[in-house]
Amino acid sequence: MPSDTVTPPVGRSLVPLGLFLLAAQSYQLVAFPNFLDSLQTEPGWHLSPSAAGLIGSTAFLGVLAGVHAAVALARRLGLRQATLAALLWLTLWSGACALATAPWQLGLLSMLAGIGTGVAFPLTLSLVKDSATRIGAARQNAAPKGRRARADAATRARRSLALVPLGIPIAGFVAQNTAGALPVENAWRLITAMGAGLGIIAVALCLWLLPRGTDVSVLAPDQDGHREPGRRVIVWTGALVIGANLIAWSGLTGLASVDLRFNAALSAGAVVAIFVVACTAIHRNGTSTSRSETARATMAFILLYPPVTVLTAAVVLSLLAGQPLSFVMPLIGVWIADGYLRSLTLCAAPRVLELRSHPALQERVGTLADAGHITPLPPPFHPGPACDGEFTTPPRPNLP
Repeated sequence: MPSDTVTPPVGRSLVPLGLFLLAAQSYQLVAFPNFLDSLQTEPGWHLSPSAAGLIGSTAFLGVLAGVHAAVALARRLGLRQATLAALLWLTLWSGACALATAPWQLGLLSMLAGIGTGVAFPLTLSLVKDSATRIGAARQNAAPKGRRARADAATRARRSLALVPLGIPIAGFVAQNTAGALPVENAWRLITAMGAGLGIIAVALCLWLLPRGTDVSVLAPDQDGHREPGRRVIVWTGALVIGANLIAWSGLTGLASVDLRFNAALSAGAVVAIFVVACTAIHRNGTSTSRSETARATMAFILLYPPVTVLTAAVVLSLLAGQPLSFVMPLIGVWIADGYLRSLTLCAAPRVLELRSHPALQERVGTLADAGHITPLPPPFHPGPACDGEFTTPPRPNLP
């Protein structure tokens, strides 16, 4: 990985920037649950609800590949450059999706766009966590003696990681309202093109605001018991996604609800992967000691999260208001996209989602925040030639 020169972080724009970046990255995933009516009216395609859902599910395979390539790409290019490359890739293929002329083209292009989402998601969270930690350390160091800063570095990082993922449900609400306001014909093309436009804005904001030479300590190689996922994890996760979606596509065609058939084929594999991958990651990284603790930690990871709370409230209020199933299912699709992205990130880059800062980062943030460089450590002690290799201390006197 190329060496990076540390420059000041984005400051007060950190959380708004992170919100927008995650909204732009997840937009294509959360917009597709609104495409059923438009795809069925596309001339010459003749798509059934299940077939339309299966086409959209290819994006989840792209996300799987992208998440597991994110860490290696960040180590090779640097965190800022890798994030920009992922956003450019996502924007390019999102725009190409809007020009698809056949169902297989839409599926393939959606999968390619999903790679960009998978790469960008953990890298963006890593940027937010690292920058928030630096800001907290800088404010602690700048606080007058005898006064504490409003939040220490670890607390600021936790708050940022709790707020920034709210960009995913925001993107879902925007996509749903936009789809309802557009005419059915070609609505999916217009919404997809809007996602590409969000990507262009995201790239411009990153070029302007992202700190140059951002550290990658939360993506550093394993040093504290974390185990990185192997190829087998990627293969069987992909098999789960493909298998569950094929079953939903071929075996649930008898469902009475058109929306259920569409969303079952779209999200079945992702739902299975959320629970299995999150449970496996929690168990592999040693954060629980028994099966019951692993199960409880998995449910807490999936359900106790700000975006999930917002979406649960929205679904309950929609049902109480008598909204049709076609209005509620896209909200559930947003929850699935959020859980899928976070579970894969927990598997591929577990330190990014840790509530505590990594010890190596905690040790360095004080010197990194203001000085702009790492203060050299004192040289190690080397005994002189007269030393016989033994270090002794004088005997302690006997206590009375």
